[in-house]
Amino acid sequence: MKLREWQEKAFPLWWSNKRGIIKVVTGGGKTFFAIHCLKKYLEEHPNKYILIVVPSIALLDQWYESLSQYFKDKEISLNGGGEQISSITKICITTIDSLKNIISLVRADSSLLIVDECHKIGTEKRGEMLTNDWHATLGLSATPERDYDDNFYIIIKKILGDIIFDYDYIDAREDEVIVNFKLLYGYAALLPEEENKYKNFTKSIQRRAATIGGQDMNDYPLKMLIFNRARLVKNSKNRIPYGLELIQKYKRDSWIVFTENKKQAKEFNNVINKKGFKSGIYNTDLNDEERQENLDAFKTGKLNVLVSCTALDEGFDMPEADGAMILSASSSKRQRIQRMGRVLRITANKENALIVTVYSSKTEYEKLREESNRYQLEGVPVKWQQMSL
Repeated sequence: MKLREWQEKAFPLWWSNKRGIIKVVTGGGKTFFAIHCLKKYLEEHPNKYILIVVPSIALLDQWYESLSQYFKDKEISLNGGGEQISSITKICITTIDSLKNIISLVRADSSLLIVDECHKIGTEKRGEMLTNDWHATLGLSATPERDYDDNFYIIIKKILGDIIFDYDYIDAREDEVIVNFKLLYGYAALLPEEENKYKNFTKSIQRRAATIGGQDMNDYPLKMLIFNRARLVKNSKNRIPYGLELIQKYKRDSWIVFTENKKQAKEFNNVINKKGFKSGIYNTDLNDEERQENLDAFKTGKLNVLVSCTALDEGFDMPEADGAMILSASSSKRQRIQRMGRVLRITANKENALIVTVYSSKTEYEKLREESNRYQLEGVPVKWQQMSL
């Protein structure tokens, strides 16, 4: 398989120092790029090793499947998801939660460390495990910077190096690496009683901020007021009926629906099944076998809606889906980018993708308007509408 144009540009930037982070849109081909890098690395350093760290069992399996096309089974070992190793092979793939079981076996000065979805290592405990004198490093993520703390600079950059290449949705769309997509923002108004609670929270936030001399997020009472207002908005009762209305109106072959929590996922799944859709849930309330069964049913078309809260945010290839609904507009830019990427991979029968975001407050609207303006300037179709009363 030939390298894409962006991969041809990015490779020499990494190869010159064999260190750094590649920031690439979901669906852009970062796994293939990383395999190209590690193959070249082993050609030059045949006695070295590869350690690949991933955040989930799903990614563990996907990496193994991809690497099996180029390497023999005996050269690849898995650690995590029920698998545990006692010695290091040429290539070891591990989940980050199982890394502690093998990190003492790894010779950092003889290894290339590859971290997929590298924003996930930005905690003190995980960072401590990976802080070492690695022979080479490669970080991969659509969203390496963490918009909720400074740990990209404190932890991630220290381990992996700086961002050396950036390839976003606009670049990928122009290069036809991902499908064309449309953005729809739908307003689900708060109920009168919810609106009153929202106003009361806002007044309390303003009073508390005035008392302490500004919005200091280290102030616990202020932090809790903002959190409770956000929770009220994300769980507003009109989101579920409006989400159903939008799915009925905008016909898609299949939908992935992201909800705020498991309770909202269950409610939406029940409502949409009653309307004749074939919908299933994917979250940790189900056991491994049930989750895999629903995932397989969605991929083969037996289900046309898959509802999740965070389990599908990262590490899943979902090229079959051409519709994504974010039922609760996330405050995290990183999470929104990851969710959008679930439906943007190119397939033979997919003409375009539709990404729907439901919002209920002025705060959400202001963030989404900034996002939509940027995409609109690049020619992405954008539409705003509100719930039928």
